[in-house]
Amino acid sequence: MGSDFYDAAFAADLARLRDPAWTEPDADLARQVQARIAAFADELADQLSTRVQGLPADAPDDASLVVRDAGDWHLARLRALREIRTAIDQLADRTVAAAGIRGAGYPQVGDAWAITRQGARKKWPHAVSATSPPPAGQEPRTTITAFGGSVDLSWRGREGGWWWIGEGADGTTGDAGEGEGSIFDTREEAAANAGAFLQQHALPSTNGNPQ
Repeated sequence: MGSDFYDAAFAADLARLRDPAWTEPDADLARQVQARIAAFADELADQLSTRVQGLPADAPDDASLVVRDAGDWHLARLRALREIRTAIDQLADRTVAAAGIRGAGYPQVGDAWAITRQGARKKWPHAVSATSPPPAGQEPRTTITAFGGSVDLSWRGREGGWWWIGEGADGTTGDAGEGEGSIFDTREEAAANAGAFLQQHALPSTNGNPQ
């Protein structure tokens, strides 16, 4: 594969976040992952176990396998799993930071870790430092009118979600608020929340009759 393969188009594609970014592991792959982690945990437990360390030099080759039936070996295995978890957490922190500086937002990070956008932002509050663009094909700002009032929906790139501000037909102003729960993962969710505000502040003649 020559250098022509890594041309400008290839570099541009690397800079673009693919959606979806991954495929879900099937049951067979999940079992393989569990088996490999279990094998590594056993190996690390053998290195940590005082029982295994105390085996005499002339012990049979399979002695370490036999002592794995002891309760204290399982405690050593638990300590090994704790070490593995710490390493996984540290690796996840570095991975999220790498994804963030390459354009990933909290919605994408949350999806990858199987948590909400808010949960991802709470877990890694400084990971996404650059502003992310709105989803492909969507304008960063849109005005919608309903029930005699109007709201502006806007993309907040730093938070990686949608926000709104507007005024109802009765003159009441409002917005999505600040802090947890004020940013919506999709434009449709923000629009629904804003629409409920407009309906609540419609005049009697327009209530229930969107304009």
